[in-house]
Amino acid sequence: MRTIIAAAAIAILGAAAAPAVHAQAAGGAPAAANAKLAGNWEGNYTTDGPSGTMTVNLTKAAEWKLVNSMTGDVPPAGEVRDLTFDGDKVSWKQSIGEYEVTFKAQLSADGAQLAGTLEATQGGSYVGGGSFTLARK
Repeated sequence: MRTIIAAAAIAILGAAAAPAVHAQAAGGAPAAANAKLAGNWEGNYTTDGPSGTMTVNLTKAAEWKLVNSMTGDVPPAGEVRDLTFDGDKVSWKQSIGEYEVTFKAQLSADGAQLAGTLEATQGGSYVGGGSFTLARK
């Protein structure tokens, strides 16, 4: 089981040479989205397996867009989907290899950090997870 979790965590994390992934929420973000979420965020992540760096770019024009990239040796990441907001919180899903990964983050009270968790599942079963803390760049 530990091998499966470690393999999943390795497969989940990163896109060292992979292209950035773009997505936008269908119909735009709910009115409750905090505009302070927009920006370039960089920092570190840790998981049940590997650790590395993570970059998230959130932009708002007519609709919200999210670009997510992480370092590591993993399969190419799929499109970001299910981008949702709830005030200072943002979440999205992404297929990475054969895993479905859910990212959830919250803006700090001072607007300087975006911290959250990631959880990977395969066939509906939990296989690994971790956390990240990103600073505005």
